[in-house]
Amino acid sequence: MNPPRVTVISTGSELTAGRSQDTNSSWIANELFGFGYSTQKFLVLPDDPKLIRDELKNLASGASKENPVLLVMTGGLGPTEDDYTLEVVCELTSSKPVLNEKAHDRLQALYRLRGKGFQEALTTALRQVSIPSNSTVLNNSVGIAPGFWSELQPGAYLACMPGVPSEMVTMFKEELVPLIQKQFQSGELYSDFLFIWGMSESLFQQEFIEGIEELKNGKAVWGVAAKKGFIRVTYQSEDKNLVEELIQKTKEKYRGLCTGDLFEEFPKLLSERKLTLGTIESCTGGLAAKILTDRAGSSEYFLGSVVSYSNLIKENIVGVKKETLEAHGAVSEETAIEMADNGAKLLGTDLAISITGIAGPGGGTPTKKIGTVFIGTHIRGEKTEVKELFLPFKRELFREVVAATSLYLMYNRLRKLV
Repeated sequence: MNPPRVTVISTGSELTAGRSQDTNSSWIANELFGFGYSTQKFLVLPDDPKLIRDELKNLASGASKENPVLLVMTGGLGPTEDDYTLEVVCELTSSKPVLNEKAHDRLQALYRLRGKGFQEALTTALRQVSIPSNSTVLNNSVGIAPGFWSELQPGAYLACMPGVPSEMVTMFKEELVPLIQKQFQSGELYSDFLFIWGMSESLFQQEFIEGIEELKNGKAVWGVAAKKGFIRVTYQSEDKNLVEELIQKTKEKYRGLCTGDLFEEFPKLLSERKLTLGTIESCTGGLAAKILTDRAGSSEYFLGSVVSYSNLIKENIVGVKKETLEAHGAVSEETAIEMADNGAKLLGTDLAISITGIAGPGGGTPTKKIGTVFIGTHIRGEKTEVKELFLPFKRELFREVVAATSLYLMYNRLRKLV
């Protein structure tokens, strides 16, 4: 069997009208690429059942067991009248809607919380927890609507998932990937990836990719996805040694900027060394702590956080000297050092990360522009280090990049220590 011809489809009239952006497709394609499956094209469709049906039939045509087609579609699984995915797939697979008991139980629990009159509203929402009878359920552990996996014709497979990114991502990882890997071979391809911190896609291509002959002649392919504070670079080839060589060349070029999956490696490092960590955050409002505690089992190494948003909290709770704040300001190297050092004492941790900056849109000065941030890393027995960065992004992106980068800076210091 050949690898599948993959098309990623997003549905929703809000997408085709330009009111919302499709972020699901690029994420799915990048993840599939990492597993050895290349996406041929993206398709964005409005909430039009005839158009959706015709496109699915057209994409499935020509599929066979030897030359399979994989369609990954998001959206249209809600309870409202413009959610047509269930209806269309039932028609294409000669199915009827059947209630998924697990999703139904979750829906009932949700509506009971709304008090009297929930039963009437519940009736209209049942389509949200139904799947085609000739399909395999994809459980939704984050939201309500289940996804499903259907065979449109021999060799043509369709995976339907919610359009809500948080629900889709979890369903993709937990439910869909195992099905895809069971159904399809990835074409004898080897794949590996790296995170490169503080790097842009365009600069990476210009100063590294364009000089690699194996990528020019097609012996290997590469992909890059921009993340919050880093890029994820993936290489693929039928030659395992070539993939390893490209990874090594990238590490030699970018050295300490390279990591594996930091959000897996950092917790592992903390656990192995039996180290505890806390954060003292100002402009990020606790986002670094959120990233750390998003991971199950983080209580083993993460003890707590102080969001010292105002100078009053920095001084009275964290213990930053009034003289330091008056002489250097809240956004300064000196303040970041005292936040980290005093924060470690306050929380009783081996490590502490401090973050103080100007997220905007106001608050900048001629000497300290919006986007300026100081990140301190305290390690017991070592001198506290502070990194000053200038990240001229919009407020939300600035905060997310700073929070993720603060973890990288601590991880990068730790891995250098024996």
